Amino acid sequence: MDKVTIAFANSKTESMELDHLLWELLWKPLGLSRGFRGSFKPDGDCLEPVVKADGRIVGGLVANWIGGSGVEIRHIALEREVQNRGIGRRLVMSLISTVSAQGCIRIQAIARSTSVGFFRKLGFTSSPFEPPEHPDFKKHGITFVLMEMDVE
Repeated sequence: MDKVTIAFANSKTESMELDHLLWELLWKPLGLSRGFRGSFKPDGDCLEPVVKADGRIVGGLVANWIGGSGVEIRHIALEREVQNRGIGRRLVMSLISTVSAQGCIRIQAIARSTSVGFFRKLGFTSSPFEPPEHPDFKKHGITFVLMEMDVE
């Protein structure tokens, strides 16, 4: 595998590639429809940093600006071949660096219960607020934890 790079999706094609990757890794295994991501309808401008290796997208995340000075990470996924190599950390830190320079003071993450440890290692803590629920995840036993981090 060649050098791994992280940059924000800079075209409709890259955004569509990220959308397909998220579906393949997060929702297709649950039997959810191809257009499932559209059911979330987040507010705020969308941010999509992606991980590229060998000229293709192998990971990424989707975040949205919330309330003017906050950002919420909604989805994150990496193909198996790039997991456990510090790339997920680099991906989130790249987002934090970019949005803090644009006035972000707090980042939230809607974390699957299986990824809470990952976000804790990055400095996120559990939020006192309730995470959103989604019936399609609930029927698969997937729960969420709302995590947060102040950006200095």
